[in-house]
Amino acid sequence: AEALDRFSRFFTEPALTRDCTEREINAVDSEFQGGFTSTWWRYVGILNMSANPDHPFHVAVGNNKVLLEEPKERGIDLYEEMKKLYESTYSANGMTLCVFGKESASELEQIIREKFSPVLNKGVTMPIGDNVSEHPPFLPQEWNKLLLQNPVQDVKELVFSWVVPFQDPLWKSKPSQYISHLLGYEGTGSVIAVLKQKGLISGCSCGNGNWLEGAFSLLNLNFDLTDKGIYEVEEIGKHLFAFISMLQKTPPEKWIFDEMAQLAEIGFKFSEDSSPFNLCPDIALSLHRVPPSEALCGGRLLYEYDPAAISSLLAKLTLDSVRVQHQAKALAERCTEKDTSYGSPMALLPIEQKWLASWAECLNPGGKSDAEASVSFAAGLGLHLPKPNPFIPEDLSLKPPSEPQEVPKPIKCSEPTVAYLFHRQDDNFKQPKAHVQFYIYTPFIMQDAKSYTKTQLWCSCVEEALQEYAYDAEVAGVSYSLGVNAGKLTLVLAGFNDKLNVLLDAVTEKITSMVEVPESVFEIVADSFGDSLRNQANHSPPYAQCSMRFEELAQKGTSFPAYKCLEAFEALTAADLKGLPQSIFSSGSHIEGLVLGNMTPQDAQTLASKLVKSLKLQKPLTVLPERAEAVLPSGNTLWALDSTDAEDPNHAVFTRMQLPEGLEAEMLMRLVDKVLAPKFFEVLRTQQQLGYIVQMAGTVGLKFPYLIGVIQTEFEPDYARARMDAFFDEHFTFLEKELPDEEFQVCKAGLLAELRMKAKNLHEEAGRFSRTINDRTFDFGRRKRAIEFVESSTLGMLQSFAREKLRAAPRMYNQVRKVMDKPNKDLPSDAVIPKDPPSLRRWTTHQDSVKAFLASATWSSVNSTVEVASAKL
Repeated sequence: AEALDRFSRFFTEPALTRDCTEREINAVDSEFQGGFTSTWWRYVGILNMSANPDHPFHVAVGNNKVLLEEPKERGIDLYEEMKKLYESTYSANGMTLCVFGKESASELEQIIREKFSPVLNKGVTMPIGDNVSEHPPFLPQEWNKLLLQNPVQDVKELVFSWVVPFQDPLWKSKPSQYISHLLGYEGTGSVIAVLKQKGLISGCSCGNGNWLEGAFSLLNLNFDLTDKGIYEVEEIGKHLFAFISMLQKTPPEKWIFDEMAQLAEIGFKFSEDSSPFNLCPDIALSLHRVPPSEALCGGRLLYEYDPAAISSLLAKLTLDSVRVQHQAKALAERCTEKDTSYGSPMALLPIEQKWLASWAECLNPGGKSDAEASVSFAAGLGLHLPKPNPFIPEDLSLKPPSEPQEVPKPIKCSEPTVAYLFHRQDDNFKQPKAHVQFYIYTPFIMQDAKSYTKTQLWCSCVEEALQEYAYDAEVAGVSYSLGVNAGKLTLVLAGFNDKLNVLLDAVTEKITSMVEVPESVFEIVADSFGDSLRNQANHSPPYAQCSMRFEELAQKGTSFPAYKCLEAFEALTAADLKGLPQSIFSSGSHIEGLVLGNMTPQDAQTLASKLVKSLKLQKPLTVLPERAEAVLPSGNTLWALDSTDAEDPNHAVFTRMQLPEGLEAEMLMRLVDKVLAPKFFEVLRTQQQLGYIVQMAGTVGLKFPYLIGVIQTEFEPDYARARMDAFFDEHFTFLEKELPDEEFQVCKAGLLAELRMKAKNLHEEAGRFSRTINDRTFDFGRRKRAIEFVESSTLGMLQSFAREKLRAAPRMYNQVRKVMDKPNKDLPSDAVIPKDPPSLRRWTTHQDSVKAFLASATWSSVNSTVEVASAKL
């Protein structure tokens, strides 16, 4: 009730003050600065710039210039305008509300009526969708253009985009979903599959969405280009428009709609629970779009088949209404303009006539407009509609329950390379689904950066080679992933258990047969793999750079830094992956598995045996590859490096305090987080306005708990670090001497509520159990003991922890300084940057500092014995 009282007052008596207004504008500007190198935000800025000046969407991305400087120049009092907006638009008839609670429906209704009745119904007209404005969001002659962009990151993308009518009123039939399903299909005969075979794209997505609450809707087809594909826009468009022509000239297929409706119904019926925090806003938003009776399912189910609506929407996908967005660094010389929000290089040009002529021929092949000509032309390009999905689950029954168990129990497998399977047959969610994780340890993966990178690249090649086959499985709610995680090969299978064994057979067959990676597959994968590595190594946000540097320093046996992987990758060819399965597995393997859901112990053993026999994993390891975490040097260490992104205007400071290993230290650290994290945000972000990304949290590495603080800022980084230190000094004293027991009890209750909260679904349950398998303690009773410890904790225990452990904890500052030629934000008038104490250890080099530290560090190793029985079972 107290929380609802506070929440309701946002709408009845919001604290709209002048000083708060300017602070929030600064927060918006910090967010704006954080998006300077973001491909997405640059795209939004260009959309704003190219919108119809008479339409509300033409307003630029918010920042200090737009919200503070320009209004002052025009004599506009933004504070008064904000109050007018509140008075004129905050009306009960335009609001929906969703409240979750343990109380009965009648009790909740009474509380809600009491708290929210003061929200006035002002009878305001709430325009939505096409009624937002009498003017079109984009003038046709301005939209129907070729948009070129030169991105900061390594992005190569081609987008075909249409402005379409507001789709929400068609929620029962969802014609755009039918179209998106076919355009975004990745199986045999699809546009995506054929273009991948030609080596022109590495991926694709299709979808539609409302902008500005439905002021306009877009239908986009986004192609991720290969280097070759950058120069083949005409060819890509040729396949797309040939497929669109086939859809336009032939009637919609009812069996496709029925299959989509069947999968949607199965997916909804067996959808997994999500947290109330996520579900509440989804329902509140859904109430704006569908009747209350359909609030949960209206956005997911297909209620009625409307072929006329499908055909009508398809008819709008024309050449004179499309925008072609093309972005790549290779287009830099042609991007002679700059957008008005981020100053990103771009150009809006007429679509090339040669392309239009070629695509027009695809829409009406041979000058004919009949269906037969379009189907025949598409078939000549290898394009056709999908076949029925073979992965639709048939057996949705639940296995007879076994003896109830709270946590997974070990099953000894007959295969010599499988140490144990940890199995728990579901008795909570009661769904015909399973979640299976296999962890395969092998010495090859972590022997050097080259082996690590080759294994990652090979895993991606396996996934790509299987994509046409596995896409149907994914659509039907069955999926897998294969990759390297924390130094080991990880295979995950999830979804309806009826088809998991079929998918496992396909995956293992592809793993064993991928002795030589086809050049066509390698080129597609390597293209996107390389771009991803380059972006990670050279264009990560400053706060992420801090985190990457720390992991490089403090962990071994889990991964290699992106820049080392990039060095290794750039020397690799498809030939270097020849025989890689043999290289990975020949020196032996050790397998541990987690099997949860609608599977019996025998089912779990069958899956493990399939895996081992298919991959021929018969040679067990005698000891596992080393994984360890470094003990930080005592005292305080500042590791300051320049940013790797020359175009990012932000600095970052990341502080870590390493605490002793063990459950008690971790739980006390989490209590400290509960007490101080809100204060950290309030003081350093809200009051001192140090930046948009300002956060304090408790986290756990491979072995050690850490209390962390992070600030990404436009201020001098030494100033931000000093402000963070001042906060910790002041508030550690607060913990030791001034924290009221009442506040401690509230924070303790909050932590206990989190620990006692049951997993909402199999995925969440797997996340909880996989930690203890990954750290190889196999301590599945840890959560229960954590609850018992927190229940017994006292204010005195927290005070002692702050005084004896937090104060003494070794502290590492990872600091990244921008290299962009842009002045720092001016310090407050009374601000000073204090001198660092002589005791502060300073590192100012990258690889030399890492090398020196690794040579002298003390390490705490993860359990590497193969005998699982020696752990806490």
